[in-house]
Amino acid sequence: MKNLWKFVKTSGIYFIGTVLHKLITFFLLPIYTKYIDKADLGTYDLATAYINFLCSILFLDIWSGIMRFAFEYEGEERKKPITSGIAIFTGSTVLYTIVLFGAGCIFDIKYLPLIYLYGIMMNIQTLVGYLARTYGKNALYTTSGLVSSFVTVVCNILFIVYFRMDYSALFISACIGYLVNIVVLGWGIKLPKLISVSAFDKDLFKRMLIFSLPLCMNSVAYWFLTSYNRVAISNVLSVSENGLYSIAGRFSSFITLFTTCFNMAWQEMSYSREAQKQTNQGEFYTTALNSYIKFLCMGLLMLIPAISVIFPIMINESYADAKQLVPYYLLATIVSCISSFFGNIFTAIKKNNVLFYTTVAGSVVNVVSVHLLLPIVGVQGASIALFLGFMVNNTIRAYLLKKEIQVSIDLKFIVAWAIVYIGVSYIYLHANAIINVLTVFVGGLLTLFVFRKELKEILGTIKNR
Repeated sequence: MKNLWKFVKTSGIYFIGTVLHKLITFFLLPIYTKYIDKADLGTYDLATAYINFLCSILFLDIWSGIMRFAFEYEGEERKKPITSGIAIFTGSTVLYTIVLFGAGCIFDIKYLPLIYLYGIMMNIQTLVGYLARTYGKNALYTTSGLVSSFVTVVCNILFIVYFRMDYSALFISACIGYLVNIVVLGWGIKLPKLISVSAFDKDLFKRMLIFSLPLCMNSVAYWFLTSYNRVAISNVLSVSENGLYSIAGRFSSFITLFTTCFNMAWQEMSYSREAQKQTNQGEFYTTALNSYIKFLCMGLLMLIPAISVIFPIMINESYADAKQLVPYYLLATIVSCISSFFGNIFTAIKKNNVLFYTTVAGSVVNVVSVHLLLPIVGVQGASIALFLGFMVNNTIRAYLLKKEIQVSIDLKFIVAWAIVYIGVSYIYLHANAIINVLTVFVGGLLTLFVFRKELKEILGTIKNR
Protein backbone atom coordinates (compact mmCIF):
# COMPACT_ATOMS: atom_id res chain seq x y z
CA MET A 1 0.00 0.00 0.00
CA LYS A 2 2.92 2.32 0.75
CA ASN A 3 4.32 1.69 -2.74
CA LEU A 4 0.88 2.21 -4.29
CA TRP A 5 0.42 5.56 -2.52
CA LYS A 6 3.90 6.75 -3.53
CA PHE A 7 3.23 5.66 -7.09
CA VAL A 8 -0.11 7.47 -7.20
CA LYS A 9 1.39 10.72 -5.86
CA THR A 10 4.33 10.70 -8.29
CA SER A 11 2.09 9.76 -11.20
CA GLY A 12 -0.31 12.53 -10.23
CA ILE A 13 2.39 15.18 -10.50
CA TYR A 14 3.45 13.94 -13.92
CA PHE A 15 -0.18 13.50 -14.97
CA ILE A 16 -1.07 17.15 -14.36
CA GLY A 17 1.79 18.28 -16.56
CA THR A 18 1.22 15.60 -19.17
CA VAL A 19 -2.49 16.30 -19.52
CA LEU A 20 -1.98 20.00 -20.07
CA HIS A 21 1.00 19.37 -22.37
CA LYS A 22 -0.93 16.96 -24.58
CA LEU A 23 -4.02 19.17 -24.65
CA ILE A 24 -1.93 22.16 -25.69
CA THR A 25 -0.18 20.31 -28.51
CA PHE A 26 -3.35 18.47 -29.57
CA PHE A 27 -5.06 21.74 -30.41
CA LEU A 28 -2.42 22.25 -33.10
CA LEU A 29 -4.00 19.50 -35.21
CA PRO A 30 -6.52 21.84 -36.90
CA ILE A 31 -3.62 24.12 -37.86
CA TYR A 32 -1.45 21.27 -39.12
CA THR A 33 -4.21 19.76 -41.24
CA LYS A 34 -5.39 23.13 -42.62
CA TYR A 35 -2.08 24.80 -43.45
CA ILE A 36 0.38 21.94 -44.03
CA ASP A 37 0.05 19.66 -47.03
CA LYS A 38 -0.10 15.89 -46.44
CA ALA A 39 3.13 15.38 -48.37
CA ASP A 40 4.96 18.03 -46.29
CA LEU A 41 3.68 16.62 -43.02
CA GLY A 42 4.72 13.16 -44.20
CA THR A 43 8.19 14.48 -45.07
CA TYR A 44 8.58 16.08 -41.63
CA ASP A 45 7.45 12.86 -39.98
CA LEU A 46 9.96 10.90 -42.05
CA ALA A 47 12.82 13.26 -41.15
CA THR A 48 12.10 12.94 -37.41
CA ALA A 49 12.00 9.15 -37.82
CA TYR A 50 15.51 9.17 -39.31
CA ILE A 51 16.78 11.49 -36.56
CA ASN A 52 15.37 9.21 -33.88
CA PHE A 53 17.12 6.27 -35.53
CA LEU A 54 20.46 8.04 -35.57
CA CYS A 55 20.11 9.20 -31.96
CA SER A 56 19.12 5.69 -30.88
CA ILE A 57 22.43 4.39 -32.20
CA LEU A 58 24.73 7.14 -31.01
CA PHE A 59 23.40 8.32 -27.66
CA LEU A 60 23.10 4.84 -26.08
CA ASP A 61 20.04 5.87 -24.05
CA ILE A 62 22.68 7.08 -21.60
CA TRP A 63 20.15 9.15 -19.61
CA SER A 64 18.56 5.90 -18.41
CA GLY A 65 22.00 4.67 -17.40
CA ILE A 66 22.71 7.85 -15.44
CA MET A 67 19.40 7.61 -13.60
CA ARG A 68 19.82 3.91 -12.83
CA PHE A 69 23.34 4.29 -11.40
CA ALA A 70 22.57 7.57 -9.61
CA PHE A 71 20.15 5.75 -7.31
CA GLU A 72 23.14 3.78 -5.96
CA TYR A 73 24.91 6.94 -4.79
CA GLU A 74 24.09 9.64 -2.25
CA GLY A 75 25.07 13.32 -1.82
CA GLU A 76 28.22 14.48 -3.56
CA GLU A 77 28.92 10.92 -4.73
CA ARG A 78 26.12 11.26 -7.25
CA LYS A 79 28.40 13.50 -9.28
CA LYS A 80 30.32 10.37 -10.31
CA PRO A 81 27.60 8.72 -12.44
CA ILE A 82 26.38 12.09 -13.70
CA THR A 83 29.84 13.26 -14.80
CA SER A 84 30.72 9.88 -16.33
CA GLY A 85 27.38 9.75 -18.13
CA ILE A 86 27.74 13.26 -19.52
CA ALA A 87 31.21 12.30 -20.78
CA ILE A 88 29.56 9.53 -22.79
CA PHE A 89 26.87 11.96 -23.95
CA THR A 90 29.52 14.43 -25.16
CA GLY A 91 31.25 11.76 -27.20
CA SER A 92 27.91 10.79 -28.72
CA THR A 93 27.24 14.41 -29.67
CA VAL A 94 30.54 14.63 -31.54
CA LEU A 95 29.76 11.44 -33.46
CA TYR A 96 26.23 12.70 -34.20
CA THR A 97 27.66 15.90 -35.71
CA ILE A 98 30.15 14.02 -37.89
CA VAL A 99 27.61 11.47 -39.14
CA LEU A 100 24.81 13.93 -39.91
CA PHE A 101 26.89 16.48 -41.78
CA GLY A 102 28.78 13.66 -43.48
CA ALA A 103 25.43 12.39 -44.75
CA GLY A 104 24.63 15.94 -45.85
CA CYS A 105 27.70 15.90 -48.10
CA ILE A 106 26.43 12.75 -49.82
CA PHE A 107 22.66 13.28 -49.91
CA ASP A 108 20.58 16.35 -50.63
CA ILE A 109 18.91 16.86 -47.23
CA LYS A 110 16.52 19.78 -47.07
CA TYR A 111 16.77 21.90 -43.91
CA LEU A 112 19.81 19.95 -42.68
CA PRO A 113 20.92 22.57 -40.09
CA LEU A 114 17.42 22.62 -38.60
CA ILE A 115 17.26 18.84 -38.51
CA TYR A 116 20.68 18.71 -36.84
CA LEU A 117 19.68 21.28 -34.23
CA TYR A 118 16.40 19.45 -33.60
CA GLY A 119 18.26 16.25 -32.71
CA ILE A 120 20.78 18.04 -30.47
CA MET A 121 18.18 19.99 -28.53
CA MET A 122 15.93 16.94 -28.18
CA ASN A 123 18.73 14.89 -26.62
CA ILE A 124 19.94 17.61 -24.27
CA GLN A 125 16.38 18.17 -23.09
CA THR A 126 15.98 14.43 -22.44
CA LEU A 127 19.25 14.30 -20.51
CA VAL A 128 18.46 17.30 -18.30
CA GLY A 129 14.95 15.98 -17.75
CA TYR A 130 16.28 12.67 -16.44
CA LEU A 131 18.64 14.53 -14.11
CA ALA A 132 15.73 16.52 -12.70
CA ARG A 133 13.78 13.33 -12.07
CA THR A 134 16.83 11.69 -10.51
CA TYR A 135 16.87 14.42 -7.86
CA GLY A 136 13.13 14.17 -7.31
CA LYS A 137 12.38 17.50 -9.01
CA ASN A 138 9.13 16.15 -10.42
CA ALA A 139 7.18 19.40 -10.08
CA LEU A 140 9.99 21.29 -11.82
CA TYR A 141 10.06 18.68 -14.59
CA THR A 142 6.33 19.05 -15.10
CA THR A 143 6.35 22.85 -14.98
CA SER A 144 9.22 23.16 -17.45
CA GLY A 145 7.39 20.84 -19.84
CA LEU A 146 4.28 22.96 -19.68
CA VAL A 147 6.17 26.20 -20.27
CA SER A 148 8.10 24.76 -23.23
CA SER A 149 4.90 23.29 -24.71
CA PHE A 150 3.18 26.65 -24.54
CA VAL A 151 6.17 28.32 -26.21
CA THR A 152 6.20 25.65 -28.94
CA VAL A 153 2.51 26.12 -29.65
CA VAL A 154 2.79 29.91 -29.84
CA CYS A 155 5.76 29.63 -32.20
CA ASN A 156 3.91 27.15 -34.42
CA ILE A 157 0.88 29.40 -34.69
CA LEU A 158 3.05 32.43 -35.38
CA PHE A 159 5.23 30.74 -38.02
CA ILE A 160 2.56 28.65 -39.75
CA VAL A 161 -0.54 30.83 -39.62
CA TYR A 162 0.89 34.36 -39.79
CA PHE A 163 4.20 33.91 -41.61
CA ARG A 164 2.86 31.01 -43.73
CA MET A 165 6.06 29.02 -43.38
CA ASP A 166 6.25 25.42 -44.57
CA TYR A 167 7.05 22.40 -42.38
CA SER A 168 10.40 23.96 -41.40
CA ALA A 169 8.31 25.86 -38.83
CA LEU A 170 7.78 22.58 -36.99
CA PHE A 171 11.54 22.12 -36.53
CA ILE A 172 12.13 25.73 -35.50
CA SER A 173 9.26 25.75 -33.00
CA ALA A 174 10.37 22.45 -31.48
CA CYS A 175 13.94 23.70 -31.06
CA ILE A 176 12.77 26.88 -29.33
CA GLY A 177 10.56 24.84 -27.03
CA TYR A 178 13.40 22.44 -26.19
CA LEU A 179 15.70 25.39 -25.43
CA VAL A 180 13.21 26.88 -22.98
CA ASN A 181 12.83 23.49 -21.29
CA ILE A 182 16.61 23.06 -21.00
CA VAL A 183 17.10 26.52 -19.49
CA VAL A 184 14.32 26.10 -16.92
CA LEU A 185 15.45 22.61 -15.88
CA GLY A 186 19.14 23.49 -15.90
CA TRP A 187 18.54 26.47 -13.65
CA GLY A 188 16.24 24.51 -11.35
CA ILE A 189 18.67 21.66 -10.71
CA LYS A 190 21.78 23.91 -10.79
CA LEU A 191 23.24 21.79 -13.57
CA PRO A 192 26.83 23.14 -13.51
CA LYS A 193 27.17 22.10 -9.85
CA LEU A 194 26.24 18.51 -10.67
CA ILE A 195 29.25 18.08 -12.95
CA SER A 196 32.83 17.85 -11.73
CA VAL A 197 35.89 16.76 -13.68
CA SER A 198 37.41 15.40 -10.46
CA ALA A 199 34.32 13.20 -10.01
CA PHE A 200 34.99 11.36 -13.26
CA ASP A 201 35.42 7.66 -12.47
CA LYS A 202 37.06 5.63 -15.21
CA ASP A 203 35.82 2.30 -13.87
CA LEU A 204 32.27 3.64 -13.48
CA PHE A 205 32.51 5.11 -16.99
CA LYS A 206 33.23 1.63 -18.36
CA ARG A 207 30.45 0.03 -16.32
CA MET A 208 27.92 2.62 -17.46
CA LEU A 209 29.02 2.15 -21.06
CA ILE A 210 28.58 -1.62 -20.77
CA PHE A 211 25.21 -1.10 -19.09
CA SER A 212 24.01 1.32 -21.80
CA LEU A 213 25.22 -0.54 -24.89
CA PRO A 214 22.39 -3.10 -24.72
CA LEU A 215 19.96 -0.21 -24.28
CA CYS A 216 21.43 1.35 -27.42
CA MET A 217 21.06 -1.84 -29.43
CA ASN A 218 17.56 -2.24 -28.08
CA SER A 219 16.72 1.35 -29.14
CA VAL A 220 17.91 0.62 -32.68
CA ALA A 221 15.84 -2.55 -32.84
CA TYR A 222 12.95 -0.64 -31.29
CA TRP A 223 13.18 1.91 -34.11
CA PHE A 224 12.68 -0.88 -36.63
CA LEU A 225 9.75 -2.04 -34.53
CA THR A 226 8.07 1.39 -34.55
CA SER A 227 9.40 4.21 -36.71
CA TYR A 228 10.51 2.07 -39.67
CA ASN A 229 6.90 1.81 -40.78
CA ARG A 230 6.94 5.51 -41.69
CA VAL A 231 9.88 4.85 -44.02
CA ALA A 232 8.11 1.84 -45.52
CA ILE A 233 4.89 3.79 -46.13
CA SER A 234 6.82 6.64 -47.79
CA ASN A 235 8.73 4.26 -50.06
CA VAL A 236 6.03 1.70 -50.89
CA LEU A 237 3.07 4.12 -51.02
CA SER A 238 3.86 7.85 -50.76
CA VAL A 239 4.80 10.61 -48.31
CA SER A 240 1.18 11.80 -48.55
CA GLU A 241 0.01 8.45 -47.18
CA ASN A 242 2.62 8.83 -44.47
CA GLY A 243 1.02 12.17 -43.67
CA LEU A 244 -2.29 10.42 -43.04
CA TYR A 245 -0.53 7.82 -40.91
CA SER A 246 1.13 10.56 -38.86
CA ILE A 247 -2.25 12.20 -38.13
CA ALA A 248 -3.64 8.87 -36.93
CA GLY A 249 -0.55 8.64 -34.76
CA ARG A 250 -1.25 12.03 -33.20
CA PHE A 251 -4.28 10.54 -31.48
CA SER A 252 -2.01 8.06 -29.74
CA SER A 253 -0.87 11.05 -27.68
CA PHE A 254 -4.01 10.49 -25.62
CA ILE A 255 -2.55 7.14 -24.61
CA THR A 256 0.92 8.49 -23.94
CA LEU A 257 -0.83 11.17 -21.89
CA PHE A 258 -1.29 8.47 -19.27
CA THR A 259 1.59 6.10 -19.97
CA THR A 260 4.27 8.79 -19.86
CA CYS A 261 3.46 9.84 -16.31
CA PHE A 262 3.05 6.25 -15.14
CA ASN A 263 6.30 5.08 -16.74
CA MET A 264 8.24 7.97 -15.20
CA ALA A 265 6.85 7.22 -11.74
CA TRP A 266 7.40 3.51 -12.32
CA GLN A 267 11.04 3.99 -13.34
CA GLU A 268 11.82 5.94 -10.19
CA MET A 269 10.08 3.48 -7.89
CA SER A 270 11.47 0.30 -9.50
CA TYR A 271 15.04 1.65 -9.75
CA SER A 272 14.92 2.79 -6.12
CA ARG A 273 13.45 -0.54 -5.02
CA GLU A 274 16.16 -2.57 -6.79
CA ALA A 275 18.91 -0.31 -5.43
CA GLN A 276 17.61 -1.07 -1.92
CA LYS A 277 17.60 -4.83 -2.66
CA GLN A 278 13.97 -5.30 -1.66
CA THR A 279 12.42 -8.78 -1.93
CA ASN A 280 9.07 -10.17 -3.20
CA GLN A 281 9.93 -9.16 -6.77
CA GLY A 282 7.47 -11.52 -8.44
CA GLU A 283 4.43 -10.39 -6.46
CA PHE A 284 5.37 -6.71 -6.72
CA TYR A 285 5.94 -6.73 -10.49
CA THR A 286 2.93 -8.97 -11.21
CA THR A 287 0.58 -6.57 -9.43
CA ALA A 288 2.10 -3.52 -11.13
CA LEU A 289 2.12 -5.07 -14.62
CA ASN A 290 -1.47 -6.32 -14.54
CA SER A 291 -2.76 -3.04 -13.12
CA TYR A 292 -0.95 -1.19 -15.91
CA ILE A 293 -2.38 -3.48 -18.60
CA LYS A 294 -5.91 -3.10 -17.25
CA PHE A 295 -5.57 0.67 -17.05
CA LEU A 296 -4.41 0.95 -20.66
CA CYS A 297 -7.01 -1.42 -22.02
CA MET A 298 -9.93 0.16 -20.20
CA GLY A 299 -8.78 3.62 -21.17
CA LEU A 300 -8.77 2.59 -24.83
CA LEU A 301 -12.42 1.52 -24.63
CA MET A 302 -13.34 5.10 -23.72
CA LEU A 303 -10.81 6.80 -25.99
CA ILE A 304 -11.83 5.25 -29.30
CA PRO A 305 -15.50 6.38 -29.29
CA ALA A 306 -14.43 9.79 -27.92
CA ILE A 307 -12.11 10.26 -30.93
CA SER A 308 -14.98 9.40 -33.28
CA VAL A 309 -16.85 12.43 -31.91
CA ILE A 310 -13.98 14.95 -31.96
CA PHE A 311 -12.28 13.81 -35.21
CA PRO A 312 -14.43 15.85 -37.64
CA ILE A 313 -14.07 18.88 -35.38
CA MET A 314 -10.29 18.75 -35.09
CA ILE A 315 -9.19 17.41 -38.48
CA ASN A 316 -9.51 19.12 -41.84
CA GLU A 317 -11.47 17.25 -44.53
CA SER A 318 -8.33 16.72 -46.60
CA TYR A 319 -7.12 14.31 -43.87
CA ALA A 320 -10.50 12.54 -43.43
CA ASP A 321 -9.13 9.17 -44.57
CA ALA A 322 -6.98 9.06 -41.44
CA LYS A 323 -10.05 8.32 -39.28
CA GLN A 324 -10.27 4.66 -40.26
CA LEU A 325 -6.62 4.18 -39.28
CA VAL A 326 -7.12 5.24 -35.65
CA PRO A 327 -8.48 2.05 -33.93
CA TYR A 328 -5.74 -0.20 -35.27
CA TYR A 329 -3.03 2.36 -34.62
CA LEU A 330 -4.19 2.81 -31.01
CA LEU A 331 -4.31 -0.94 -30.45
CA ALA A 332 -0.71 -1.21 -31.64
CA THR A 333 0.17 1.70 -29.34
CA ILE A 334 -1.32 -0.08 -26.33
CA VAL A 335 0.74 -3.19 -27.03
CA SER A 336 3.87 -1.04 -27.47
CA CYS A 337 3.26 0.64 -24.10
CA ILE A 338 3.05 -2.74 -22.42
CA SER A 339 6.36 -3.65 -24.07
CA SER A 340 7.95 -0.51 -22.60
CA PHE A 341 6.68 -1.45 -19.16
CA PHE A 342 8.24 -4.89 -19.54
CA GLY A 343 11.45 -3.16 -20.61
CA ASN A 344 11.56 -0.99 -17.50
CA ILE A 345 11.28 -4.11 -15.34
CA PHE A 346 14.23 -5.76 -17.10
CA THR A 347 16.25 -2.54 -16.78
CA ALA A 348 15.45 -2.29 -13.08
CA ILE A 349 16.74 -5.84 -12.45
CA LYS A 350 19.74 -5.15 -14.75
CA LYS A 351 18.83 -7.68 -17.45
CA ASN A 352 19.21 -5.31 -20.39
CA ASN A 353 20.59 -8.02 -22.68
CA VAL A 354 17.11 -9.55 -22.79
CA LEU A 355 15.66 -6.35 -24.23
CA PHE A 356 17.75 -6.51 -27.37
CA TYR A 357 16.90 -10.06 -28.39
CA THR A 358 13.19 -9.67 -27.75
CA THR A 359 13.05 -6.38 -29.61
CA VAL A 360 14.93 -7.84 -32.59
CA ALA A 361 12.38 -10.64 -32.80
CA GLY A 362 9.52 -8.14 -32.82
CA SER A 363 11.36 -5.93 -35.32
CA VAL A 364 11.82 -8.77 -37.80
CA VAL A 365 8.11 -9.60 -37.60
CA ASN A 366 7.17 -5.92 -38.08
CA VAL A 367 9.51 -5.25 -41.01
CA VAL A 368 8.49 -8.42 -42.87
CA SER A 369 4.79 -7.92 -42.15
CA VAL A 370 4.70 -4.25 -43.17
CA HIS A 371 6.17 -5.01 -46.61
CA LEU A 372 3.73 -7.88 -47.09
CA LEU A 373 0.67 -5.95 -45.92
CA LEU A 374 1.16 -2.44 -47.38
CA PRO A 375 0.57 -3.51 -51.02
CA ILE A 376 -2.53 -5.48 -49.95
CA VAL A 377 -4.37 -3.36 -47.37
CA GLY A 378 -2.63 0.01 -47.77
CA VAL A 379 -1.62 2.22 -44.83
CA GLN A 380 -3.68 0.07 -42.45
CA GLY A 381 -1.04 -2.62 -42.94
CA ALA A 382 1.49 -0.53 -41.02
CA SER A 383 -0.60 -0.63 -37.83
CA ILE A 384 -1.34 -4.33 -38.21
CA ALA A 385 2.36 -5.07 -38.68
CA LEU A 386 3.21 -2.92 -35.67
CA PHE A 387 0.69 -4.83 -33.57
CA LEU A 388 2.05 -8.22 -34.67
CA GLY A 389 5.64 -7.15 -33.96
CA PHE A 390 4.87 -5.99 -30.43
CA MET A 391 2.77 -9.07 -29.72
CA VAL A 392 5.77 -11.27 -30.49
CA ASN A 393 7.98 -8.96 -28.41
CA ASN A 394 5.62 -9.05 -25.42
CA THR A 395 5.06 -12.79 -25.59
CA ILE A 396 8.78 -13.51 -25.36
CA ARG A 397 9.33 -10.93 -22.61
CA ALA A 398 6.43 -12.30 -20.57
CA TYR A 399 7.84 -15.83 -20.84
CA LEU A 400 11.36 -14.77 -19.82
CA LEU A 401 10.12 -12.61 -16.97
CA LYS A 402 8.03 -15.48 -15.64
CA LYS A 403 11.14 -17.68 -15.61
CA GLU A 404 13.29 -14.95 -14.05
CA ILE A 405 11.11 -13.63 -11.19
CA GLN A 406 7.76 -15.46 -11.53
CA VAL A 407 5.77 -12.60 -13.07
CA SER A 408 2.43 -13.68 -14.56
CA ILE A 409 -0.23 -11.95 -16.71
CA ASP A 410 -3.99 -12.06 -16.24
CA LEU A 411 -4.92 -13.68 -19.57
CA LYS A 412 -8.61 -14.02 -18.68
CA PHE A 413 -8.93 -10.24 -18.51
CA ILE A 414 -7.16 -9.80 -21.86
CA VAL A 415 -9.47 -12.29 -23.64
CA ALA A 416 -12.61 -10.69 -22.19
CA TRP A 417 -11.34 -7.21 -23.05
CA ALA A 418 -10.50 -8.18 -26.65
CA ILE A 419 -14.13 -9.18 -27.26
CA VAL A 420 -15.37 -5.81 -25.96
CA TYR A 421 -12.72 -3.96 -27.99
CA ILE A 422 -13.98 -5.49 -31.25
CA GLY A 423 -17.49 -4.22 -30.47
CA VAL A 424 -16.24 -0.73 -29.56
CA SER A 425 -14.20 -0.51 -32.79
CA TYR A 426 -17.27 -1.45 -34.83
CA ILE A 427 -19.25 1.31 -33.12
CA TYR A 428 -16.44 3.80 -33.83
CA LEU A 429 -16.46 3.01 -37.55
CA HIS A 430 -20.20 2.65 -38.17
CA ALA A 431 -22.28 4.35 -35.43
CA ASN A 432 -23.26 8.01 -35.07
CA ALA A 433 -21.92 10.50 -32.53
CA ILE A 434 -24.67 9.88 -29.95
CA ILE A 435 -23.98 6.13 -29.83
CA ASN A 436 -20.25 6.82 -29.49
CA VAL A 437 -20.86 9.22 -26.59
CA LEU A 438 -22.93 6.57 -24.82
CA THR A 439 -20.15 4.08 -25.43
CA VAL A 440 -17.72 6.39 -23.63
CA PHE A 441 -19.94 6.37 -20.53
CA VAL A 442 -20.34 2.59 -20.64
CA GLY A 443 -16.57 2.26 -20.87
CA GLY A 444 -16.23 4.51 -17.83
CA LEU A 445 -18.59 2.34 -15.80
CA LEU A 446 -16.70 -0.81 -16.81
CA THR A 447 -13.45 0.86 -15.76
CA LEU A 448 -14.81 1.67 -12.31
CA PHE A 449 -15.90 -1.95 -11.97
CA VAL A 450 -12.51 -3.35 -13.00
CA PHE A 451 -10.64 -1.08 -10.56
CA ARG A 452 -13.15 -1.22 -7.71
CA LYS A 453 -10.65 -2.80 -5.26
CA GLU A 454 -7.83 -0.38 -6.07
CA LEU A 455 -10.12 2.63 -5.81
CA LYS A 456 -11.37 1.46 -2.43
CA GLU A 457 -7.79 1.14 -1.13
CA ILE A 458 -6.76 4.57 -2.42
CA LEU A 459 -9.83 6.28 -0.99
CA GLY A 460 -9.24 4.51 2.33
CA THR A 461 -5.65 5.73 2.43
CA ILE A 462 -6.70 9.31 1.69
CA LYS A 463 -9.36 9.16 4.39
CA ASN A 464 -6.86 7.90 7.00
CA ARG A 465 -4.16 10.48 6.28
